[in-house]
Amino acid sequence: MVQLRENIRPAFRALAANKMRATLTTLGVVIGIFFVLLMGWVLNGLDQAFTQSFAFFGDDILYIDKYDWSGQTDWMSQRNRPKIDMLQYDRFKERMLGAEYVVPTADRFSSDVRYGDLQLQGTMVYGTTSEYRDMYSGVMAEGRFFTEAENDLGTNVVVLGHNVHENLFPKGDALGRTIRIKGQPFTVIGVMPKRGTMLVDFIDNMSLIPIKRFFNIYGPRPGVTINVKAKSPEELENMKYEAIGVMRAVRSLAPEDDDNFGVNSQEMFSQFIDITRGVVWGIGLFMTGLAFLVGSIGIMNIMFVSVAERTKEIGLRKAVGATRSRILLQFLVESILLCLFGAMIGLVLTSLIAGFKDQVVSGLISLLSLVGLAEADTTVNLSFLSSTIPATQILIAVVVAVVVGVMAGIIPAFRASRLDPVEALRAE
Repeated sequence: MVQLRENIRPAFRALAANKMRATLTTLGVVIGIFFVLLMGWVLNGLDQAFTQSFAFFGDDILYIDKYDWSGQTDWMSQRNRPKIDMLQYDRFKERMLGAEYVVPTADRFSSDVRYGDLQLQGTMVYGTTSEYRDMYSGVMAEGRFFTEAENDLGTNVVVLGHNVHENLFPKGDALGRTIRIKGQPFTVIGVMPKRGTMLVDFIDNMSLIPIKRFFNIYGPRPGVTINVKAKSPEELENMKYEAIGVMRAVRSLAPEDDDNFGVNSQEMFSQFIDITRGVVWGIGLFMTGLAFLVGSIGIMNIMFVSVAERTKEIGLRKAVGATRSRILLQFLVESILLCLFGAMIGLVLTSLIAGFKDQVVSGLISLLSLVGLAEADTTVNLSFLSSTIPATQILIAVVVAVVVGVMAGIIPAFRASRLDPVEALRAE
C-alpha cells in the first residue's frame, strides 16, 4: 500500500506534464466507457419498461387463442385453424377445474367510437363478461363494471379505457353519458384505471362491452380468446397441461392430431425481452471492445514512449535502490490512471446525456430535420430512462478501466523494470 501511494504522485506529475497527450491517448477509453455506461443505462431503462408493460398479462394467466403468440408456428397454418367460439368456451369452462377464473374475450380492432362531434378512430372494442374485472384486480377508476345480468341481457353499457376516456371526456364527466359504437348507443357506466405503458398502450385504448352485445353488433365471425387465471403463479405450469388436455377434448382432437390452438403466457414476452437484450448487448459489446482495443493500443504506445523518454530517470532510481517491482508498479499505476481519467470523461459525458436526455434528443431531431432525415415535430417518449446513471454501471466502468489499464501498461512497465541501470544512465 505504501509503494502504491509513493507511485501515484509521480504518475500524476507525469500526466500533468503532458496534459494534451494524456487526453488524446485516452480517447479510445473515453469512447469505450461511454458505450459501456450508455448501453447499461438504456438496457436498465428498457428492462423496467418491458417489465411494467408486460406485467398486465399476468404471471398467473394463460391465453388460449387460435394463434400461437410465440411465432414458432407458421402463420399461414395458424390462420387456417378453426376459431374458438362461445360454445367451446362454455364446454371448456365447465371442465376446467384447476382455474380460479375462466373468462372469454373477443376484440374488434380499428373501431370508431363517437361522442357528439368527437370521434376516435382506431380504438379497440372488447367484448367480455363481468368476471373480467375480478380477473384483473377488480379496481375501477370511476363507476362500476357491468354485471352478469347486463351481460346475459346484452345491455348497451360500456366501460371506457383510460385513453378513450381522456380523449372523449377531457373534463372527466363520462359517467351516464351516451357514446356510439358502430352507430349503436351505449351508456358509460365505468372507467378503467390506466394500465398501459409506453411500450404497451393498446390496453388503455379499448372500450369494454358485454360479450353478448359484442356478437350482436359484430356477428359471430370474431373468435374468442379464453383467459384462464391460476389460483397462484406456482400452479400455472400444471394448469397449462390441464388446459391443453381440456381444450383437445373440447375440440375432439385424436391423440395423433397436433394442437390447433395456442396456449400463451407472459413467459413468451420474457423470451422476447431476453432476445432483445442479447442483441443490444451483442452490438454494444462489439463496439465497446473495438473502442477499448484502439484505446489500449494507444495507451500501450504512449507508455512505451514514456519509458523511452524517462530511461535515464529509471536508471537513476535503480542506482539508488529502487527494485524492479517498484519501477513496474510506477508505470502500471500511470497506465491505470490514464484509463481512469478516460473513464471519468466518459462518465461525465454519459451523465450529461442522462440528465438532459430530452434536450439532447430534441437537438438531434432538429439537426436531422435540417437534412431531411426527420420531421421537425417528431416526439420521442424517454420516460422509461432515468435521469442518472445507476451506481452499478459506474462501478463496472471503473473496474473495466482498471483492467484495460493493467493490460495496456503491463508490457511497457515490465520493459521499464528490466532496464539495466548502467545502460539506462548512459541514455541521452
